[in-house]
Amino acid sequence: MIAALDLLRLAAALSVVAYHWLFWGPENGAIVAFSSTSVGWLAAYGFLGVQLFFLISGFVILRSAFGRTASAFGAGRAARLYPAFWAGVVLTSATLLITAQSAPSELLPRVLANLTMMPGVFGQPHLDGVYWTLTLELQFYALVFFFLVIGRRQWLEGFFPFWAIGMLATTVFYPDVAALPLCGDLFTLFAGGAIVALISRSGWSVHRAAGLIASVVGAVVATIRHAAAAGEGDSTNPVVLGAVVVLLYAFIFVLTLPRMAAIRIPGSRFMGALTYPLYLSHAVVGYALLNLWVNPASIGIGIAVVFVVVVVIALYIHLAVERAGARLWRSLFRVVFLPLTWFEGRAIGRRTASDTAGLSASRPS
Repeated sequence: MIAALDLLRLAAALSVVAYHWLFWGPENGAIVAFSSTSVGWLAAYGFLGVQLFFLISGFVILRSAFGRTASAFGAGRAARLYPAFWAGVVLTSATLLITAQSAPSELLPRVLANLTMMPGVFGQPHLDGVYWTLTLELQFYALVFFFLVIGRRQWLEGFFPFWAIGMLATTVFYPDVAALPLCGDLFTLFAGGAIVALISRSGWSVHRAAGLIASVVGAVVATIRHAAAAGEGDSTNPVVLGAVVVLLYAFIFVLTLPRMAAIRIPGSRFMGALTYPLYLSHAVVGYALLNLWVNPASIGIGIAVVFVVVVVIALYIHLAVERAGARLWRSLFRVVFLPLTWFEGRAIGRRTASDTAGLSASRPS
């Protein structure tokens, strides 16, 4: 992982925390301990941290796909995504019960559905509102996984630019289609990150440049539309939103240039590792702690105390669940993907036999 991208991931997580705690929570009743903050107008733009997450994810996931089998990719992504998420689901469920926001009888089916990270498939809502981004992440992983399963990793290089161009069309002209999984809207950001990865790996080409431009334009349109649909149009300026999205692309591109990518930043990997558990624990849990501990007379101190507690929770999830159980999780998900490993072995054997037969046929008798 590029060190600067780890810090950028942390910045994205902090901006989302600021958005939920200083703007969205007070505005929408999730936080009742205080009604507004002096920096709420700035925090209203913090949701753009999600856009940054998606860009980074597109870059990182495509890079991780090259040189790996489908089973290795699937097991690696699952081991990265699910353990901390399961811990977050348990923590969020306990918070909802303790604060009487949900009855045990109605919570159980929601929890079971959410453990899959795809609760909508079972007709259940997300346990925590921030989980929707993980569903999109999982769908993007599935797309890359599909190409690896069918043995067409090389097609990814040509696919992503054309995918971005197609999604620009749906996002601008057919928003109902764009709202479908992998058909447009915020998926343009995943495509953009992937195209930057292709450029950093293989250089510029006409279709990569066209795909990147399409991704930027599509992401700007989708971001402005999302802000309006979420009722934030009065709190944010569409020109500023568009400019920030363009800057996010520029940041990703510059930070992945060879000279920048070679820079080592002490502690960056650890800080980057904390972003995921921090994201998982800041909303429902964070709201409950803010409502419990923040005094209107000392809002700043209360928010700082809660932030420290949430960071400690994130630290515990990372160390006790992700890091301490890393070998267990890797083994578990290797077993899950074991049938695919057998299939891959047979496919490689067939290709090797075919190549050998071709060489034999080409030799003069």
